[in-house]
Amino acid sequence: MSNNQQNYNSQHPSNLLINNIVEAMKDERHDRVKYYKMMQMTDDPEVIKQIKYAYDDEIKHYEMFQQILFALTRRRLDIPMPNEIEQYDTLMDAVQSSIKGENEAVDLYREIFSQLDNKQMRDMVFEIITDEQEHFGRFIYLYSMLK
Repeated sequence: MSNNQQNYNSQHPSNLLINNIVEAMKDERHDRVKYYKMMQMTDDPEVIKQIKYAYDDEIKHYEMFQQILFALTRRRLDIPMPNEIEQYDTLMDAVQSSIKGENEAVDLYREIFSQLDNKQMRDMVFEIITDEQEHFGRFIYLYSMLK
């Protein structure tokens, strides 16, 4: 395999890979808005601290997926922040939804990871997966705090 093929996932990334990356970017945008709204649902500094950790990571993850997509396609894509997201009656409902969402994100990101040939891209996705697993743990902690 030539260097050029290694750098660009055999120069022809699958539609599934591209679609999965775009979906990941949408999810990161969505979750950033969701976590912002969750922080507004409480005045407990410990709860806010746990949510803010995930909130801050979402922009980093979005930018990393954006870089990977550009490296694969040579196209820039900017997903707008969603204007509307689902509403939650309680912070506990939002936390439970976030536990499920973080777990689903890990599954999607593992699929993306498995489709990449490039080590740098795989390393970036591995970092994102690790962060998402930490978010999952933080939301489990919040669930136990709020219960």
